[in-house]
Amino acid sequence: MSTPNDILLDLFGDYRAEWRSNLFGSLFIQPPYFSELESIRPCVLFGGRGTGKTTALRSLRFDAAYERMVRTGTHGKIPYLGIYVRINKNRVNGFKDSHQPPDVWSKVFAHYINLLIALEFARLIEWLETGEQWIAFTSEELSETSRSLGLAAPKNIKTLKQLISQAIIDLEMFINNPHRTDIPLLSMAEAPIRHFATAIASRPECDHRNIFCCIDEYENLSPDQQAIVNTYIKHSEPPLSYKIGVRRNGLKTRQTIDQHDLLRAPDDYNEIDISAELARHFAIEVVEQRLRLAAQKDATIPTSMAELLPELSRKEEAKRLGAGAIAASVVSELEHQNPSLGKWARNLGVDAYFIRYCAEMDDETAIDVAHKWINDPTYGENRLNNYGYSSLFWLSKGRKGARIRKYYCGSDTFITLASGNIRYLLHLIDESVSTHFASAGTKAAKRVTLDPINQTEAAKAVGKKRLDQLEGLTEKGIELKRLVLAIGKVFFEYARSPIGHAPEIASFVLTGTPDARASMSQLLNDGVAHLAFEVSPRTKATTESEMKDDEYRLHPIFSPFFEFSHRRKRRATFSADTLLSIQTKPQWAIQQLMAGRSQVAPDELPEQLALFEQFFSGGHNEI
Repeated sequence: MSTPNDILLDLFGDYRAEWRSNLFGSLFIQPPYFSELESIRPCVLFGGRGTGKTTALRSLRFDAAYERMVRTGTHGKIPYLGIYVRINKNRVNGFKDSHQPPDVWSKVFAHYINLLIALEFARLIEWLETGEQWIAFTSEELSETSRSLGLAAPKNIKTLKQLISQAIIDLEMFINNPHRTDIPLLSMAEAPIRHFATAIASRPECDHRNIFCCIDEYENLSPDQQAIVNTYIKHSEPPLSYKIGVRRNGLKTRQTIDQHDLLRAPDDYNEIDISAELARHFAIEVVEQRLRLAAQKDATIPTSMAELLPELSRKEEAKRLGAGAIAASVVSELEHQNPSLGKWARNLGVDAYFIRYCAEMDDETAIDVAHKWINDPTYGENRLNNYGYSSLFWLSKGRKGARIRKYYCGSDTFITLASGNIRYLLHLIDESVSTHFASAGTKAAKRVTLDPINQTEAAKAVGKKRLDQLEGLTEKGIELKRLVLAIGKVFFEYARSPIGHAPEIASFVLTGTPDARASMSQLLNDGVAHLAFEVSPRTKATTESEMKDDEYRLHPIFSPFFEFSHRRKRRATFSADTLLSIQTKPQWAIQQLMAGRSQVAPDELPEQLALFEQFFSGGHNEI
C-alpha cells in the first residue's frame, strides 16, 4: 500500500518534465493565456525554463487535446488539429561544414524542417483515420506532398510516414558525412507543409478546423535557421498557424529568407509573454489538482495548498527566531529606567523586540524609541508596517550555529519564490515533502502538513541545486555563478543590518562606464535567459548616470539560500565596473558593493554560505 510520502512524491517529483505523459489529461491546467494560444493567429510564446511553454504547446497536440476532452466528458471532435515539433539542439547544430557553402546548408535545413513537420502531420493523419474514423487518405491525395519532398508515391499514410522517416535518416547521414555522401534532393522551403495542410483541410471531416504547427525550443536554432522558419510564420495562411515556444531573449533574429522582409508583431504574429509573476490562482490550481488526485488515494493528504504548506505570521516567526529573549531584555532595560515604560513595553508582548531594532536602525536608545512610540502611536504602527518583515532577518545576528535564521514557508511564499516557474514550484513542494518525511520524529498524522522548518530547509536546498546547475547551463556558467554568489552575499549582509540603507534590498540598477555597463548587461541578460536573474523596466532613474531601462534582481529561488527578502521591494545601485571585478577580485568587489560597511564574521555565516567562504575571502576559483 502506498504511503502519503510515496503518493505525493509520485505526483510532484516529475517537475523536470512539468507533466506526466500518463497523467496529462488529469494534471493539465489551462494557463491564463491559453485562449489566445488557441486562436488562429500565429503566436510566439516567450518564457524561461520551467514556465510551462512546453506543457502549453504539447497540450495543443491532437492526442493531448483528445485526452482533455475525455477528462472533461466532452464528446465530439477535437477543436483543432495540432502537431508538436521539438528542436533538438545537437542535430540542428550539424548544419555547417566547409565542404558546402552557407546557402546550400540553408536549403538543407529547410528540407530537414519540412521533413520533421511532415512526419508529425503523417502521425496526425494516422490518428484521425483511427480516432475519428476518417476515410483513409488515398495515394492521389498524398502525392503532392510526397513529390514536393522528393519521395516516391505512397500507397497510404503509413507508407508515407515510413518514407519520411527514412528520408530523415538519409539526410542526417549526409549532414554528418557531407564529403562522403551525395546531397539528397531538397524540397522548397515550406512547400510540402502547405501541400500537407491543404490535403487535410480539403477533407469534409476537417470541418473547417484550424491546423496548428507547434515548434518548441526555438532558441536552439541559429539566427540563419530562425530566419528560414520565420518565413514560414510570416507567410502562413489559415487554416495553418504556427505556435512557437522560445526562451526569453531566444528570438535571435526577426529576419526572413528575404532579409528586407522582417517578421513583425503584431502584424505577423501575437507575442505571449509568460509573466514573471505567476498568476496566483493558476499556480494554486496546478498544485491542488495534484493534491485532489493524491487525496483520492489517501485521506490524510489535504486538497488545499494552504493546508499542505502552513505559513507563519510575523509574530509567530519572530518568536521562533528568538524575539522573545530580546523583548525581555528591552522590557528589563526600560523597567530599570522607568517602571511605567517597562509596563508599557511588556504590553507589547513579543513585539517589544522591535524597539531594539528601531534603536539600532536610528542609532538611538531604547528609551528614545519608547517615548516616540508612546507619544505617537502611529509611529510604531507605521514602523512595523514598513520594517516589520525586514526585522526578522536582523533577529539572527549573533546566533551562531542556528539551524533556521529566517523562515520561508507558506503557499504564497512558495509561489513568489517560483516567480512564474511551474517547475520550480513543483520542485519546492517535492523537496519539502521529502524533507518532511525524512526528518527525525515525523509520525503518522490525521492530516499531512509540511512543517515550516522542513519547508525552509527544502527551499534552501532547491536554491543550492539551482546555483550548482548554473555552471553547466551556458558557456558563461562559472561567471554567472560567481556573480550570483557575490550579489547574494551582499544582499545577505544588507538583510542582517538595518543601518545606512533601505530595508529589503533585493534588486539593483547599473551605473558606471559605458563599456562596463555594456559588458555587464550582456552577462546579466545571459543570466536572465538561464533564470539566474530577472529583469524589468525601472520605474524611474535614481541618478542621471544610471541606465534608465533595466532593473535586475537575483531570481527569488535563491532568496532562501542567501537569506534575504524574496519580495520585490527596494533596490541598490551597483557599479558595473565593480561587478565585472567579481570574476578576479571577489573579496574587494564585495567590499566595494557594501560601500565599506562591516560584514558578518566568517564563523557567523549560515552553514550553506560558509561553504563558499574561501570565494568570499578572495579565492575566485574556490566555488
